[in-house]
Amino acid sequence: MEKEKTFDFLGMSEKEFENVCKNNGWGLTLDEFRLAQKKAQKPLSITEAYILDSLWSDHCSYKHSKNKLRSLIKRNRHVLRTEQSDAGAVKIGESGYSAVFKIESHNHPTLINPFDGAATGVGGVLRDIFGMGAKNLGVGASLRYGPKAEKNSKDLLSGAMEGAASYCGAMEIPLIDLDLYYENSFQHNCLMNVSALGVVKNDELIPNIVPKNAAGYNLIYVGKPTAGAAVGGASFASQAFEAGKTKEIEFGSNPRLEKATFDAFKKVKDALKKKKLLSQMSLKDMGAAGLTCSTAEQVSGRGYGIEILTDKVPVPAGMKVHPLALAVGEDQERNMIVASDKATKVILPIFQNDKKFKKYGGKVAVIGKVLKKDHFIMKDSKTVYCDIPVSLITGAPVYKPFSKKPSFKAKEREFQVPPPQSLKKEILKVIASKNVYSKADVFGILKDKKKDYIVMAPDETDVCVIAPLKTEKTSARNKRIGVALVFGGKSIHGRNGSAEIQAYLATVLARLKLAVAGLKPVAAADGCNYGNPDNPEHYFCFDKGINGLNKACKIPLYGEQEPMAVVAGNVSLKNTYISGGKEVPLDPSLIPVVFGYIKDYRQTVTTGLKSAGSLLFLAGRRKREFKGSEYALLSGRWGKNPPSISPVAAGKLEYAVLEATGKNLVKSSAIIENGGLAAALVRMVMGGGKIGAQIDITSASKLRADYALFSESIGYVLEVSRFNAEKIKAVYEKYGITLILIGETTRKKSFSGLAGGKKVFDIPMAELARHWRGSK
Repeated sequence: MEKEKTFDFLGMSEKEFENVCKNNGWGLTLDEFRLAQKKAQKPLSITEAYILDSLWSDHCSYKHSKNKLRSLIKRNRHVLRTEQSDAGAVKIGESGYSAVFKIESHNHPTLINPFDGAATGVGGVLRDIFGMGAKNLGVGASLRYGPKAEKNSKDLLSGAMEGAASYCGAMEIPLIDLDLYYENSFQHNCLMNVSALGVVKNDELIPNIVPKNAAGYNLIYVGKPTAGAAVGGASFASQAFEAGKTKEIEFGSNPRLEKATFDAFKKVKDALKKKKLLSQMSLKDMGAAGLTCSTAEQVSGRGYGIEILTDKVPVPAGMKVHPLALAVGEDQERNMIVASDKATKVILPIFQNDKKFKKYGGKVAVIGKVLKKDHFIMKDSKTVYCDIPVSLITGAPVYKPFSKKPSFKAKEREFQVPPPQSLKKEILKVIASKNVYSKADVFGILKDKKKDYIVMAPDETDVCVIAPLKTEKTSARNKRIGVALVFGGKSIHGRNGSAEIQAYLATVLARLKLAVAGLKPVAAADGCNYGNPDNPEHYFCFDKGINGLNKACKIPLYGEQEPMAVVAGNVSLKNTYISGGKEVPLDPSLIPVVFGYIKDYRQTVTTGLKSAGSLLFLAGRRKREFKGSEYALLSGRWGKNPPSISPVAAGKLEYAVLEATGKNLVKSSAIIENGGLAAALVRMVMGGGKIGAQIDITSASKLRADYALFSESIGYVLEVSRFNAEKIKAVYEKYGITLILIGETTRKKSFSGLAGGKKVFDIPMAELARHWRGSK
């Protein structure tokens, strides 16, 4: 047998190691490689070194975050218990089905290659849902960029949106949520988080870990041949970004192959179920660190090993691919099935004979087996490229980083501006701003309304509602169940050491957004986007961010004593950039997605005003809370105070609106977020398109008129018929909340306001539309 090049890290000097790392693009420290060598009890081959560099990266191992993540609330009665799953599964009431959802980040790849980075981010999160046997229903996108006017931000957004649209279009998967935010903190680096939502029968959920009797099972490679794309991508995603020193990453997405794979696998699943073999397989996406991660992690914890025959791994015709590239290459549209001999005999011919799978370049092959012993072996007839324990590969050291409160970027002052001469001009300026306008241009790229199961489209209301069982063979009652998955979070709330507040507010607002539409929040997935964990000030933000998430999750679910569970998530670290030789973190960004459901989607409350003569009520007192508000940012300021609300008060706001919507007391609703009360009312006016609104600002708040209109204190607006006014007041009084009557709906197509008995603005709907839709 021939031998591979090896590295003796124990005998290597710091200078020698620096050169080796530079030549190979590795991100681990010398101490970590030395630890790995000691555990392996031998020098490491180049393939083994590449494997460990990827699997021990933060991106794969969570070595700097795992300890803290253990503190998260992960269970309630709605959660379907799974082992080491790549996505969360939450029971949809008593329907016998579960929603499967996930959030992923693709920050670094999207910065370097916006189109490919975003496209492959979408593809990867869809495969996580597919990998649990679920049918994908929709994708969400949360993006953070620098100022909209800057060319770099425009190019990044355009490329990312086109990449995501291209993938979604080919997959015939619609956009179900869009969270787009511009701010100076993201001028040098961006955030690209994607979510996905699917549905599966509870008894058809596929595990991402092999069964307990899996020794001898086959490793079945399914998908695109491996060319070794983006070798070291996982390691790169765990390193800081320095302008002018980027790593070219080309994943080369093929969404048509992905769709063909999903369609063929549905036939596989049906066939296995018919033969009662579904329990004799597991499945995992070949994501970060590709072949190694998708095999090692499926047997990790079971005490088994892996044997891969490198000459059996599909590669492009005429191409020779080094085993290290086979091991950690991140070519897209690939999946690893681990199955018994009986199941294998069912699986192989279905893929082999599927015309579309073959047409778009799909390959299927048995490339190895599950071993009884704890070894990860890659070899061909001449050379053993890797032979180290699986437990070493998946057993990265776990750290407890130091934490220190960050020094302030700048002193925050109480937000104060002179009274505006024209409230109308200020309202139009705010609703036309980059973070408030309708984003119709972006929705135009990603919109797909052809799906029968979408009962409330995302560009028509604050929450996109899906009837996940509408096309399933199930009862009429189940077909009426509605679900939604929504983002939350404003990154600037975490600036200057307030990461806990940012994460808490993000999660509270996502919960409230669902509740205001009539859906009960039950579970979440966390999207953690933070700086360098080796820097105590950066790690402080992650540590406090998880505390804030937990704080919001501890608010009991409506009608229950149980907390909201975090069932899945993603940690992206090293979201920094180098400026003047110093590593600078982006604003700490906990971007959660929260899942909720309603028993009958026909009771869902939409944003658009419904009829003239209705009353408009405000829940949530307006305060001088302007930190990160659009009004403050447009004035060139941050503002001092972020929105504040206790968990008890947040829970009451959530419970009251859920009870009111459940009793059909609410005609339309809008949460107050970017742009404040004024923007919420404009969304209601524009959402209906035929009904206007007139409010009395003096009754809404004791604050100055512009402060009352643009404060982003937590709350929402409700349209209620006069007939139900006393009934809804009684509901809110039960929770200790006084609803504030602020106005009424009108036949006049305008948005107008009074202050002190005088009309202080009156904006025709057509003028609102030009500004709000970005066509002024």
